[in-house]
Amino acid sequence: MYPVFYRISSTTVPKAGVIDVPCYEAQSFNGKTAVLQPKGTVVNFDFASLTEQDFALATGERGQEWTIQAIIAVDADWLVEVMDATSSGPVPRTLGAEVDDVWYFMAPMNTVPSTVGENYVVVGLYR
Repeated sequence: MYPVFYRISSTTVPKAGVIDVPCYEAQSFNGKTAVLQPKGTVVNFDFASLTEQDFALATGERGQEWTIQAIIAVDADWLVEVMDATSSGPVPRTLGAEVDDVWYFMAPMNTVPSTVGENYVVVGLYR
């Protein structure tokens, strides 16, 4: 059985270490929020890949006092597509993810996203 989330907080983000991150896929996307479901697979993520800026973003407050709650992995191609959709237009929108009826702000853990596993990007879920 794979974990549904890799739970984490701004005070527990390590500077190194490899973890198994659960993979998610989009069930729908309305231009701002993706409804995500677990795939039942995991990918490895090495916290040593985080730059100092990445680490500061993961451990600090984002946006409107949101802090990191969990880490998941999503398909890289899908993420690029939805990030383009939310950043285009006259007013860029926040990319959200809904998991089990809970809304999160979603952002890649690495400011220069790199793929892990077959073609996944590890993202933080913030509330």
